[in-house]
Amino acid sequence: MNLSKLRLITILFILLGTIVVGFIRNNQLNEVELVSGLGIDQLDGQYAVTLQIFNPSANQKNSVDPTGGFTYTQIGKTIPEAIEKIKKESLKEPILDTLQVVTLSERLVKEEGLKETLDFLVRNPRIPASINTIIVKNDSPESFLTLFTPQEKLTALYTNTMLRNSKAIWGSLVNTSSERILSYLTDRTSDIIVPYVEIHGDIAKGMTKENIERFSPASHVSLEGFATFKGEKLNSYLTNEESNTLALMRGVNQVVNISAPCGDSNDEFTIKTISTSASLKADTEPVSFRLKVKIKGNLDQLGCGKDLTKLSSLKTLESQLEKKIKSDMDAVIKKSKEDGTDVLGLKDALYRQEPKMWEKKRNEKDFLATVNVDTSVTVEFIRFGHVKQ
Repeated sequence: MNLSKLRLITILFILLGTIVVGFIRNNQLNEVELVSGLGIDQLDGQYAVTLQIFNPSANQKNSVDPTGGFTYTQIGKTIPEAIEKIKKESLKEPILDTLQVVTLSERLVKEEGLKETLDFLVRNPRIPASINTIIVKNDSPESFLTLFTPQEKLTALYTNTMLRNSKAIWGSLVNTSSERILSYLTDRTSDIIVPYVEIHGDIAKGMTKENIERFSPASHVSLEGFATFKGEKLNSYLTNEESNTLALMRGVNQVVNISAPCGDSNDEFTIKTISTSASLKADTEPVSFRLKVKIKGNLDQLGCGKDLTKLSSLKTLESQLEKKIKSDMDAVIKKSKEDGTDVLGLKDALYRQEPKMWEKKRNEKDFLATVNVDTSVTVEFIRFGHVKQ
């Protein structure tokens, strides 16, 4: 056999192999559903499970189909039972390996708690360990996963984008995989916080293509803040501003705008942080805590009539911002005490820094409700732009 014939045969084998692999791959895709979002709700003591299915053809490059996927919802006594009913309805195998986000209803985590759901998520080997969990406030995961969203064709992908963008302010606090949540419940040295979303506007219109065909969508989704838990059950919600303050207190190196009153007028000024840090120290006899926060940033906007060539003016602005941030921090601590939650991580600080005292206090119910948390804030301006009004 000469060289030219050998090359021809090799090319034919390569072409044949490509055709066979493509045929097998296409047939396999026709037999499965790629799951992008999993929603779990509770209705009359049973689980309502929603699967958001990825539509490959609509998500290809240059695709004009706005329908990025579709949803199935079924009821079951257990989550696997509900998923099995979905399989019978779709006649395809749902592949959970492609899951992007797990959404839980407010009703589920408030009434039943997290343990049963976490048990399913951790036990199932097809669910990626790093998948984040969020709470849907006031609405059902089914409604959330059925919405048409701008920029991303699926709410699961849209949520991932929001969580990724929020890391500049909330850091690793948005990493809420089922395994991480379960470890907090098991260790009992930190209470859980989980990001929550809200649906705003006309939900019915949000479930139609019209929602992404207008400059101003009739309905949109926002990542609002953190849901706080007492044990495994939902306790309360922190606003967006409270969540930003909590992240600062938890030592997240934030890039965020912070505004404060000028002090001698109703006007305000804004600083854009370039670095933030926090340290939490546990003391004994009696048990108390010292929280120190340091902030460096650039003056972003000045609405005050201040001459920044004067050192006294700079110190005044820094002092005003320190007062404002300290007030916000104290308000979050007060709310946490009233709720009986430990969102700041006081128990964890005591456990790590004073283990003997932790052993004495760990079984005392609500011992944190009376402890003193002393807060202090230091603000330093780095750049001012134009220094004179």
